[in-house]
Amino acid sequence: MVRSADEAVAAAERLGWPVVVKVADPGASRRAGTVRLGLTGPEMIRNAYTEFAVQLGEGAELAVQRMAPQPAVPTVVGVIENPAFGPVVSFGLGEVTARLLQDQGFRLAPLTGEDAAALVRSVRAAPLLFGEYGYPPVAVDALEDLLVRVGRLAGDLPELARLDLDQVLVGESDVMILGARATLRTPAGPRLDGGPRRLS
Repeated sequence: MVRSADEAVAAAERLGWPVVVKVADPGASRRAGTVRLGLTGPEMIRNAYTEFAVQLGEGAELAVQRMAPQPAVPTVVGVIENPAFGPVVSFGLGEVTARLLQDQGFRLAPLTGEDAAALVRSVRAAPLLFGEYGYPPVAVDALEDLLVRVGRLAGDLPELARLDLDQVLVGESDVMILGARATLRTPAGPRLDGGPRRLS
């Protein structure tokens, strides 16, 4: 969140280019012309800020965010708690058809690199990640790294009851999480499985 051109430039340089600048106020954001996409340098940021200042007044609160990778394949990553086995990492593609067909894979947490690779390839729509059917090949290695990290998080935090990362865009060189929701146990209690856990 920024309130000046200098703050907007500094935020963009921290996040990495390209970025999006948009009006932070939810009411104002429903009007046309409140988003600037694909800004790739300080001059573009300053121009966007000047336009918003004319439109909304100096000191208006703006949001600066990294731009989602394009092209990208939408995926969904999650953690659910299985009463018998403990935390389980889930993975599927975010396409409507894949969701309707419940095309998901599951692995016990924590995950090794081999587990993550097998999980990605376990879904029927996995060829879309590897450049088939007209889709560009994407950064499957970055996706697998994310799955390992999510599995480690699930294994290390017994208070985590559920985690939904929806969507995770997998681009040509990296991944970007667009939405995340976590559910915690209240109060945090011991896991039901209590058995030995495999370390990654």
